[in-house]
Amino acid sequence: MAKKFNQPDLQQQQRLEQEAQQKKAMEQEAERIRALAEQRGQNERSVMDGLVEGDTAPRALEALAKNSLEVHEWYLRFMVVEKLGRQILLDEGYTQEELQAWLVPYALRDANSYVRRAAIKHLTDLAALGKASSGDAEPVVRQKAVERLFFFETDPKALEALGVVALRDPLAEIRHTAVKRIVDQATIATVAKEDAEPEIRESATQKLTGQEDLAWVLLNDPTVQVRSAAAERMTDVSALVQTATKAKKGRTASAAAPKVDADLDALAADLEG
Repeated sequence: MAKKFNQPDLQQQQRLEQEAQQKKAMEQEAERIRALAEQRGQNERSVMDGLVEGDTAPRALEALAKNSLEVHEWYLRFMVVEKLGRQILLDEGYTQEELQAWLVPYALRDANSYVRRAAIKHLTDLAALGKASSGDAEPVVRQKAVERLFFFETDPKALEALGVVALRDPLAEIRHTAVKRIVDQATIATVAKEDAEPEIRESATQKLTGQEDLAWVLLNDPTVQVRSAAAERMTDVSALVQTATKAKKGRTASAAAPKVDADLDALAADLEG
């Protein structure tokens, strides 16, 4: 009696068959490269280099990339990732899910930063983009991942990843890029109060809406431009009165208190009057 497969069994069987077909196609392509190299009197590297330009079959390109891993030819992987990423949506037999599953290892683990950046350029996997934007050792790769996240900035996962970059990236330029796109007020407030760079604190302050956070920046930030940005954002008159008054008293009470602009005296007098 024939065995009856339930739906999960059928799906697993189909997946295994598909993996076997892909493996066979990869082996066939590797054999084709060896045969062409022998026929032409060339080394396999030269043959693969030419095939990247001429091949259009995604499975063949996959095999080229795999072979280049084995011979450490990073530029060949770079060329394959670029070409496959550009043409993939034109091939009906190769899904976006397959492409993403193929790209992620190159984006996260390839030894060469050029290859990682090429893969990131075609990624839609937000989890992988988040890892690349905060975890890659090369600033240029993190920057590329941040820029790629901009395409998905209405997605909560993309915004969360950008928030991590804004708070933690060791490079000021990358933090600043992320700060310009984040919307979470808690994250923005933390950057406005704690970032080491005045320019970044100012950018964050210009996005703040919480009156208490703005008052804190106005009272405590050591940089005139940042305090001015906070003052311009304050719309709660009573909070502004209290802040101006505290600043005036704090300045006279302790020489060690944060320096506050002299025009806060006039602001306090005007508001109190």
